[in-house]
Amino acid sequence: ESVDIIVKMVTSAQFISSIVIILFTIIATLVIEHMHKLYVKKTNNTVQMNAIVRSTFRLMKTVTWIIAVLAVLEVNNIRVTSIIAGVGVAGAVFGMAMQDVFKDVLMGMHIINDKAFKVGDVIKIDDDEGIVTLFTLQTTQYTSLNTGDNVTICNRNITKVGIANGIYDIDIGLRYDEDPEHVREVLTDCAKKIKAIKGIKNSEYLAVQSFDATSAIYRIRYWCKPKDKWVTRRAAMGVLQKCLLESDIVLPYSQLDVHVNDSDGK
Repeated sequence: ESVDIIVKMVTSAQFISSIVIILFTIIATLVIEHMHKLYVKKTNNTVQMNAIVRSTFRLMKTVTWIIAVLAVLEVNNIRVTSIIAGVGVAGAVFGMAMQDVFKDVLMGMHIINDKAFKVGDVIKIDDDEGIVTLFTLQTTQYTSLNTGDNVTICNRNITKVGIANGIYDIDIGLRYDEDPEHVREVLTDCAKKIKAIKGIKNSEYLAVQSFDATSAIYRIRYWCKPKDKWVTRRAAMGVLQKCLLESDIVLPYSQLDVHVNDSDGK
């Protein structure tokens, strides 16, 4: 008798329809996966675009299985309207709990769409600067050039980002009584010596930039790879110090005038 029940269940229209739906869903999932692999193989997208494509195909497979489950329930005379209503409420709660994730994904798509940066770029975020090592729709990872730390930041927290262009300035404050022509000759020669430093592509003297309370500010600019900025800067500062010492140019320093009155008030 139990065998008859099993045979009747297996040969029922509901069971056969359910099997057909499941098989169709498996085939559809395999087709979607094959399309994903074929697309990645035939295109030369960036890491960011591949992240979007991967998420899109993953969403397609998830939606396919959800539709399949609802179809199986409907075939077996299980009303899905109440289930859908419950799913809607649960979805609202889930959406509120996952709103930060959605913000990360939206910002990640915005970064990709604007081509703001890619893996390998040296970016400036807030007061930090680093090399991007990994990018996903949710997070960005970079190695800080200032500290060497591996930093992971949620994409929703990236409100302003820039690409380092490898241009760096050295500002030198000199006394007002220094001969400007002499300063130009010394710093021009110094810029040439800085250019000879390994890792520096070019260097030039840019003349006076501004004036402050105690000194005139002169500037030397140099070009190098952003990842080498600290090594090259230390070397350039050493060359600059040697140039100033050899030229007898004196750097300004703070002075304090002290006036002393004697007992007679003089």
